[in-house]
Amino acid sequence: MTSDPLDWIARVVMLVLSGMVTLSLIGSIAAIPSGSIETRMGLETQPRIAKPPPLPEAEPEAAAPKMESAEETGGQGAPRASGASPAPAAGEAARWLEAITYALLALVGLAALASLMLWRGLRERKRIADALEALVARP
Repeated sequence: MTSDPLDWIARVVMLVLSGMVTLSLIGSIAAIPSGSIETRMGLETQPRIAKPPPLPEAEPEAAAPKMESAEETGGQGAPRASGASPAPAAGEAARWLEAITYALLALVGLAALASLMLWRGLRERKRIADALEALVARP
């Protein structure tokens, strides 16, 4: 029984693809953003918010958000309210995109492995069919 070089190439490619799929799955799981244990278990309770102390009515400018001047903002754009909430963190979205990318890479690797295994199976069946045909054609 001779060993075909295509069989060895297919075996090496399958080994590399299986390693890539394994590492992609591990990377996908590791890249999933996770918070505290309570958040992951769904047991997080809402912290009680203490009422802020009442503001004296004699100082209305303390209740309104302070406006930054053009000098404080570096001369760029319109003045902003300093009490404005910051934009949502883009870091969490980037972590989710990283996890999704790793998962898609694993799916592509699995599809490549499946197609390679199908190709090898069909090739083996062709080899068996050729051997049976040669056996039948023998006088």
